[in-house]
Amino acid sequence: MNALNDKLKFFKKFIFETSVIIIGISISFWLNNTQAKAENLRKEIQLLKAVQLNINEIEVYVLNREKKLTAENELMDYLSANWSNINYDSITKVLLTGGNTKSFHNLFLDYREFHPPISEITSIIEDGSLALISNNEIKLKIISLLDNHLEFLNQNVSSEIALQQEFRNALLQSDNQEIKAILKTSQNELRERFYQEDDFTEKTRSELLAINKLNSGENYLSLKIRQRFFVMYYLGAFKSKLKELEEEVNAELAIKT
Repeated sequence: MNALNDKLKFFKKFIFETSVIIIGISISFWLNNTQAKAENLRKEIQLLKAVQLNINEIEVYVLNREKKLTAENELMDYLSANWSNINYDSITKVLLTGGNTKSFHNLFLDYREFHPPISEITSIIEDGSLALISNNEIKLKIISLLDNHLEFLNQNVSSEIALQQEFRNALLQSDNQEIKAILKTSQNELRERFYQEDDFTEKTRSELLAINKLNSGENYLSLKIRQRFFVMYYLGAFKSKLKELEEEVNAELAIKT
C-alpha cells in the first residue's frame, strides 16, 4: 500500500513538474513571440516613415523639374509655331532673363536629365527590408513605381538626350562660320551668362539667328517637342503612382501608430 502511495506521489510530482516546465516554455515562447512581433512592428513603422520622408523628397524634386519642363515646353511651342517669323527682340529678352529654365544653351545645346532622390526606396528593395512591410499593396506599389513608371520615364528622357546629342554632333561637324561663332565661348563667359553678370543680348540674338537658318534646327525642335510630350506623359504617370503610394503609406502608418 505504501509503495502504491509512493508511486502516486511520484506520478503527481512528475505531472506537476512537467506541467510547470511546459507552461514555462509556453509562456517564454509567447513572450519571445510577442517581443519579436513588437520589434518587427517597430522596424516596419520606422521603415514606412523613411519611405514617407523619401516620397516627400521625390515630390519636391518632381515638382521643380515639372515647372522647368513646362516653362521650356511653352518656349519650344512658341518657337516652333513662329519659326518663320520669330520676334527676336522678345525671345532674346526671355532667354537673357530665363536663367537655366529658359536659356539658349538648355534648349539647343544641353539637355534635361531626371534623377529623383530615390535612394531610400531603392535601398529597402536591395537589402531585403521590403519584406518587413506587411501591407502587400504598398510593396507592389513600390516595385511598380521603380520598375515600371520610373523606368518608362527614364527611357523617354534618355531618348530626348540621344536626340540632343545627335543635334550637337551635327553642329560639331558644321563648317558654317555663324555656327562656329555661336559655339565659341569660355568658362568665364558661361559663368557670366548663367549668373547674368553681363549683357549678352547681341550674342543671344546671333545664336537664335544662326540656329534659325538651319533646316536641322527646326527639325530638331519639332522632334524634341514630340519626345518631350512622352516625357511629360510618363512624368505625370510617375507623379500619379507616387501619390497613390504616399496615400497608402500614410493610411498604413495611421493604423499602426
